[in-house]
Amino acid sequence: MQLFGVVLAFVVIMLLSIRRVPLGKVMFTATVIIASTSGMPFQSVLRTVWNSFTDRTTLELAASVMSIGIFSTVMHQLSFLEQTVRGLSGFLGNVKAAIMAVPALIGSMPVLGGAAVSAPLVDKLGEPLDLSPSQKAAINLVFRHGMFFIFPFSPSLVLASKLMGYSVGKLISYLWPLSVVLWGVGYVALLRKVPSARIPAPTGPAYPELSATESGVGPKVGPSGHARTAKPEKGIPTESRMDSLATFLRYGSPLLVALVMSMVLKLPLYLSLLAGTCLAAVLGYAEKRAVVSITEVLKGANLNQVVAMFWIMAFKAFVTLSPVFGSLVETAKSRGISPVLMALLFPLVFGFGSASQTTTVGVLLPVLVPAAASDAARLFFTCVVYGSSFMAYFASPLHLCQVLTCQYFGIEIPQVYRLYWPVLAGLAAALGGYAVLLTRFVL
Repeated sequence: MQLFGVVLAFVVIMLLSIRRVPLGKVMFTATVIIASTSGMPFQSVLRTVWNSFTDRTTLELAASVMSIGIFSTVMHQLSFLEQTVRGLSGFLGNVKAAIMAVPALIGSMPVLGGAAVSAPLVDKLGEPLDLSPSQKAAINLVFRHGMFFIFPFSPSLVLASKLMGYSVGKLISYLWPLSVVLWGVGYVALLRKVPSARIPAPTGPAYPELSATESGVGPKVGPSGHARTAKPEKGIPTESRMDSLATFLRYGSPLLVALVMSMVLKLPLYLSLLAGTCLAAVLGYAEKRAVVSITEVLKGANLNQVVAMFWIMAFKAFVTLSPVFGSLVETAKSRGISPVLMALLFPLVFGFGSASQTTTVGVLLPVLVPAAASDAARLFFTCVVYGSSFMAYFASPLHLCQVLTCQYFGIEIPQVYRLYWPVLAGLAAALGGYAVLLTRFVL
């Protein structure tokens, strides 16, 4: 009965994720299934759920996820994120540098539909480079997602940290090579042979495409189905690099303050982001910008994901108590199937179908990382599962960023596959390296 419940729970997670059911409902359903088939008395089930919900780790995780959403919403609604991007682009000067940095910066903020925010900017920056729509789409996807391995406010990274009991900084110290591989191979495959160009003169205080995106109008589409952007006006002077740096530091200061408080001062993530949010609000008030409405804050607060964090931790508790997973791993070992191979392959299959790294990490990390292994082995297992889940999520045709980006540029998903496959190959090789290190030197 327990084995049946475990299998059913995983099948339900996959099916509901594919159908885009909110993560909170998915994990609630899976937890009910695995709890009701666990053979535990009803009072023990309730006690397990309650202990999971009230655990300090769970509460900090939920607070962190909510604060990430609120901070991102405030930065976006005040247009500080766009101004930060504009300052960074002007400071870098070189278009190739800017077209890599801009998606990465926007990718650090998990704004709902973030790909729709960075795509117009990549589209505009790509004009002087004479890039095709498919090239721009691939660049937007590749360079915005490298932050998943190194940005301390990434929800998947925060979840992995809480599930495994490691600090975010510790995980980043093991995962950063994957960002280097993604960006390095991405540059070679997508930009190395493209002639350099300078940043074109801006069309005004902000990119006009951003105004269209924010207002919900979206990009203009030509007869061919490809997005069209306005040509830059002539005669408008480009900001000096120092002015651009000042713009970046001013409007990026809430993010920079939050990073320093979290990574240097070691304050809890939610407190660091609260400080950043307050600073953004003060700056917005000083500049007499429109106040962000409570409705918008609540909409961006990731409430569904907050609820999901509670049920993910409850699901983890039942997974830990269940004898099924231990016996499955032992059976696999007895048949010559390496736990490292399972840590590589299971997230690939699960993540490709669910198109959600958060779901894949939350479900599979407690299952695939051996609790009795050494600390070094558990860290490497965590990196393998995290990297494999990212690779599957990134390449999934259901991946929302991929869908939105291809829709904006008027192309089909196979067109970007043909361009960024070297990036996937590079990530696969890097994960293979992690697996070899884990097998030969750690286990």
